[in-house]
Amino acid sequence: MDVGPDVTISAMSLAKTIAPDIEELIRENSPDLAAAVSELHPADIAELLDDLPREDRLVLFEALPPEKGAAVLSELKGETLRQILHQASPEKLGPQLDRVPGDEVTFLLEHVSQRQREALLAKMSPRDAAEAKRLLRYEPRTAGRLMSEKFATMRPEWTVAETLEHLKKIDPEVETIQTIYAVDAEGHLVGAVSLRKLLPAPPDKKVSELMNRRIATVRADTPQEEVANLVSKYDVFAIPVVDEQNRPLGIVTVDDVIDVLNEEQTEDLLHMGGVAAKEEPILGYFATSPIRNVRLRFNWLLLLFVAETLTGTVLRHFQDELAKVVALSFFIPLLIGTGGNSGSQTVTTIVRGLAVGEIRLRDFWRVFARESGSGLVLGLLLGVVGFGRALLWGSHTALALTVGVSILAICTWANAVGATIPMLATLFKIDPTVMSAPLIATLVDATGLFIYFAIARAFLGL
Repeated sequence: MDVGPDVTISAMSLAKTIAPDIEELIRENSPDLAAAVSELHPADIAELLDDLPREDRLVLFEALPPEKGAAVLSELKGETLRQILHQASPEKLGPQLDRVPGDEVTFLLEHVSQRQREALLAKMSPRDAAEAKRLLRYEPRTAGRLMSEKFATMRPEWTVAETLEHLKKIDPEVETIQTIYAVDAEGHLVGAVSLRKLLPAPPDKKVSELMNRRIATVRADTPQEEVANLVSKYDVFAIPVVDEQNRPLGIVTVDDVIDVLNEEQTEDLLHMGGVAAKEEPILGYFATSPIRNVRLRFNWLLLLFVAETLTGTVLRHFQDELAKVVALSFFIPLLIGTGGNSGSQTVTTIVRGLAVGEIRLRDFWRVFARESGSGLVLGLLLGVVGFGRALLWGSHTALALTVGVSILAICTWANAVGATIPMLATLFKIDPTVMSAPLIATLVDATGLFIYFAIARAFLGL
């Protein structure tokens, strides 16, 4: 097998290309297994592990030297990551975790049992194990869990030359030196300067003359989503985490923020699909057992099922009207489908606006008027189409008019409901994504039918 650096293989096909050869080496119990992948990028090895049969993944991973294994561990996700965490021996994983950034170690340790966690911590170096234990004391999904305690600091009275000399001696495990943070004699954060600004500066220039004294910071208990929003807002590579006295505890870097954004978006999508998102999204689809998968979905489906019974209640209430004008039933799927789709579009738009900060609670009446107006116009246009469609089906004018006006009213109502409920959820500190499109559609179905029959009574004299 030849997969050396001189061979050009597209990134997407590399793992699949060499997987058969690696499987053969594993079957032969070859001592050359680690050497066969030594030239590969850790991301390619992670992809290779995904493509290997489950029984071969652990063999290859445990054959990797600690430095390479740590880099691969940072690239793993989904089912493969879960398998490695639960099945790899602590003697192998411990030294690898020593080489993984502290915030990533914390994330990995969150997803093993307490017994496994203690075994892994015992195999790590005392310093790195102590850092992991400190970070695990912070609440999940906060800046404290995301941060790395290894970051570059300097004193504001130093010169540029002194600072650069200091950077040569810092811990090689420091997360990043893209930004260096200035602390005073008492350890308070007083400013920051980027390496890009530091390098071209005169050697005798003081750091205090270069640093930015106004920098965004967060506390250890700041929610991770807020941290991500701040990093995006100020366009920084890292944001410091400080205590009550403004002493830096660590930094949250942009790569962690990207993971947070992906996680939050995944959860929002699951919520909007009516699926409870309690399992960490990064562990992937196969991380959830079929039984747990059913349990997570059942609660939502039961809620929607109960809500949908409102539709049957409305139909039973108006059964006399249906008996008199059977043709009314022909248009029920059209009306509730139109209302549900309109409400779903609106709630999706509003939730997205709330998530990215484009919509705030103070904008409620503006949003309400905008969406109600949109619903009115859409309802008018669709109502004309519905009126014409009813006539083409042979309905008399009064029934066709009932259908057209009902579509107008239902679309306006659906948009108003779709705009109001996520805003109310935000007001009461409920995740607006929980007000999912299926839930809004179900509510609009029942209320839309009530509107339809009320209008039928008026127009048809029932």
